[in-house]
Amino acid sequence: MVNDGGAGAALARGDVEGALAIWQRVTARRDATPGELLGHATLLFRLYRAEDSHDLLERLLVHPAAGVEEWLVVARLWFERGRFDRCARFSGRALAAVPDSPDIGAMHAAALERSGDKEGAREVIGAFLVRHPEHARLVRLLAHIERGDGDFEKARARLEDQLRRFSGGEDWRLRYELAAVLDRLGEHAGAMRELEMAKAELEPQSQRYRSQWRSMTERQWAVTQSLTRERLARWADAGSVAQAGDEREICLMGGFPRSGTTLLEKVISTHAGCIGTDESGVLATQFRDPLVFGAGSAKEVVTELDAFHADDLAAGREEYFRCTADLLGEDPGGRLLIEKEPLLTADLAVPLRLFPDARVLMPLRDPRDVVVSYFFTMVPASRDSVAAATLEETCRYYAEVMRHWLLLRERLDAGRWQWMESRYEDLIAAAEVQTRRLAGFLGLEWEEGMMAHHRRAGRAVGTPTYDDVSKPLYTRSLARWRNYERWLEPHLGMLEKHCAALGYEA
Repeated sequence: MVNDGGAGAALARGDVEGALAIWQRVTARRDATPGELLGHATLLFRLYRAEDSHDLLERLLVHPAAGVEEWLVVARLWFERGRFDRCARFSGRALAAVPDSPDIGAMHAAALERSGDKEGAREVIGAFLVRHPEHARLVRLLAHIERGDGDFEKARARLEDQLRRFSGGEDWRLRYELAAVLDRLGEHAGAMRELEMAKAELEPQSQRYRSQWRSMTERQWAVTQSLTRERLARWADAGSVAQAGDEREICLMGGFPRSGTTLLEKVISTHAGCIGTDESGVLATQFRDPLVFGAGSAKEVVTELDAFHADDLAAGREEYFRCTADLLGEDPGGRLLIEKEPLLTADLAVPLRLFPDARVLMPLRDPRDVVVSYFFTMVPASRDSVAAATLEETCRYYAEVMRHWLLLRERLDAGRWQWMESRYEDLIAAAEVQTRRLAGFLGLEWEEGMMAHHRRAGRAVGTPTYDDVSKPLYTRSLARWRNYERWLEPHLGMLEKHCAALGYEA
């Protein structure tokens, strides 16, 4: 049993600093156990103080009583943070201790692949598949690497052979990957068939999240509807006074998953004066969840937001920047921070209150292409992803999220709130024109490097589209929905309003 010295009780009282001080005393002992070191480090991660966990994790890595269980916990913590090189260090240590574990091998290979070491990942996968040919995650990852390299037929043969020889409880992973491969091969009916089979396997998980999804979307819409022009103007006036003297700049980037948000952030972040968050989750976990979903009603949410004083807003901004710097592993300094979170669109009330001088950038893409791409994306089951269970639900979810923007763009005073829409199609068709327009909106001098985002080394991308944005701009995703029109057609009515309002052909 781990001795936390009373840190848990302190946390229950809301005494975070007291809990940290207790953990510091516990782990300062030379005989601190692996569980105590891990307990302290885990709390630091939870509080967005992961950079303070360095010494604890180094001790854990060499502790004579530490084992695979502790190292894998740390590996997962770093993986969730998108720090895949650090993840690989701990997953590699675990693999060295248990060299014949295909599950650990799969995790280590995934960390290597995500950190850019594809050859290292291939080597690990190849060695394990000799001994464990039935392991679905290893096969799926190897096929994914092959697809990324353009070896579509090789990936297809591998996946189909696996499904034929070793069908089991993780077939859905293989079918998702096979659907993506068949899509690239132009076999769209086959791709949709594999997707539907994968989603049928996941239906029991999806069902568990549907009520949460509905409750979430209803609360978000009620809050956004309360953001009248008068309220937004009042927030802007009061907040700008409170923020006077704070030179840190932020751009709030919303959109919808697969609207080109990751690409747009990558393009902008090539500029020396910018740094992107790559969907940090800070606004959601530290602000949105407690304020919006922790309240008893939407009315309570807005009442609390209205009641914030200048000191409250300043403290909130400080906490946001502190958490974000920890997650990035560096302080943004004087750079413009791009807070990219596609589903931020439905939760703009909180950041608009916190950052009255923020620029709002809304990535757009043909809604029909968006829903098809989102439907194809393999993401963990949650209340945010359950809408990808069927094309009908995906179309409904897109409509429910983007209605927030259609309302807000009519209420944000262009002279008070600075906002801009950026179309994916325009970026693909005329990169220089669009990047110059983006630079102007963001108050930056245009740089030619903004048109060569794929050549600039940087932090690993943690979102599902990480492989796509490592390549030059391409046109194959334009009008992709036409390939799936007969499956999409029954649900297009839900998208008609948005296509018209956002300037896309009906």
